[in-house]
Amino acid sequence: MIWIYGPILAQLVLTFYLLIRAATKRIIAVRKKQLNYKTVQNINYSEMPQDILLAGRSYDNQFQQPVLFIILLGFLSSHSIETLIWMIAAWSYIALRFWHAFEHISARNLKRRTYAFGISSLLLMAMWMTFLLTQLF
Repeated sequence: MIWIYGPILAQLVLTFYLLIRAATKRIIAVRKKQLNYKTVQNINYSEMPQDILLAGRSYDNQFQQPVLFIILLGFLSSHSIETLIWMIAAWSYIALRFWHAFEHISARNLKRRTYAFGISSLLLMAMWMTFLLTQLF
C-alpha cells in the first residue's frame, strides 16, 4: 500500500507551498506598508490586494475537498485496496488540484480554474461512490 503515500505527500507539498506563499506575500506587503497590519490581523478581505487574497484562499481550499481525498485514501489503505485504476484516479485528482491552484494564484483564468475544480470534484465524487458501492455490495 506504499503507493498511497505518493498522492498524500504531493497534496501536503501543495498545501505547505500555498501556506508559505500566502504568509510570505502578507509579511512582505505589511513590511512595505502596502497592507495594514490590522487588515491582516482581522482578515479584512475587502482591503487586501487580489494576489494576497487569492493566495490565502487557495491555501484555504486545501482544507476542503483534499481532506475528503485523504480520508478516502485512508480507507483504501485500511481495506488493502491497491489497483492501477485507483492509483491513476488518485494521481489524476492530485494533478487537477495542482492545476486548480496554479489557475487560482498564477494564471488567474476563471474558466480554466472552474474546469479544474469541476473535474476534480466529479472525480472525487466518483471515487467515493465507487469505494462505497464496492464495499457495501
